[in-house]
Amino acid sequence: MNAAKKVLSIFFVLIFVSGCQGLIGQDQNEKVSQQEGSEFKETLSIEIKENEARFQLDELIEIVGGSYEYDEIHRTLQLTINDDFFYLIDDVPVLERNGEYVASEDIYLIIEEEEGKEEIYLPVEFLGQALGTNVVFEDERVSFEWFGPTERVGGPPETFAFDDWDVDQMVEYLSFLEKPIKGAKVSKVPSHLPGAPRAYRNGFHEGIDWYDFASGGGITTETPIYAMGDGVVVRADHDFVEYTSPEERNKDLAFTAELQDTPEYIFDRLRGRQVWVQYEGGVMNRFAHLHDIPSDLQVGDRVTADTIIGFVGNSGTSDGVAENFEAGLHLHQDLLIYGELFWKPLSQDEVLEVLERIWE
Repeated sequence: MNAAKKVLSIFFVLIFVSGCQGLIGQDQNEKVSQQEGSEFKETLSIEIKENEARFQLDELIEIVGGSYEYDEIHRTLQLTINDDFFYLIDDVPVLERNGEYVASEDIYLIIEEEEGKEEIYLPVEFLGQALGTNVVFEDERVSFEWFGPTERVGGPPETFAFDDWDVDQMVEYLSFLEKPIKGAKVSKVPSHLPGAPRAYRNGFHEGIDWYDFASGGGITTETPIYAMGDGVVVRADHDFVEYTSPEERNKDLAFTAELQDTPEYIFDRLRGRQVWVQYEGGVMNRFAHLHDIPSDLQVGDRVTADTIIGFVGNSGTSDGVAENFEAGLHLHQDLLIYGELFWKPLSQDEVLEVLERIWE
């Protein structure tokens, strides 16, 4: 979230904390009054920081049940409440819920590290936007309605058997997507294709690369990238901060080499400036290494196949960090279905066949 939005958000919260009843209106006052005696009303302690109102995750779990697992290496949180599964990565402003991505810049992971342990917090917005409950701010706490287990929100249907799909099923499912770069050709270079073996990045190439020399030419930093279909923007890195130096990036790479694994939060930094678009049916695109993003493109915007979501670049790469913005230009595109990389059930030859049948 940009700084201006954060300031406005916390200002609004503080107004609620200091004078909630004067702002919410007569009808809502009556609702709050009714809730005070309701068996469905729960309360959480909150902390008001400079740019957020937050609560401790353990306290929420005590109230609503469920479980969570925090991975110290990958800095990821896997949270289960009833039948809903949530996933967050530190410093990645996107919430995954049941394999689909929520259009909000207000939900993110907050880690307070102390010696020997971490304290995990979430913004108060998680209660309303992720759990779908009404929230009322009070002095140093929030109250919210909790009715117990509810039906899962979104996610794949019970009969969804993604792991068993063949080429024809995958083509049919993804055929609504148009090319991200108009006129470009699908690269046949094996290393540009998803699932290609890699001696780094956890052993394989996650997505599809569109380079000038392999995709028909004409790709520059002014080459537009299109949204490919009807969807919703769930991430737009207007406030992207590049590695400050090659040495800083190399430090991350040295850590991954020593670990023989690429932690998710580092993986995300290496993708550079990004835009993510969520489509129906659990399909989601991560557009990476962007040079720039249209200033009017915002999280929550509805897009079509003709919407420009960014421009080809090399952010996050060694050339981008060195500010050599014309070298190594390419779009890296990760295509997921309900949180899983689409190519997982397929061989390398089958992946190329899928892409050619969709786009050629």
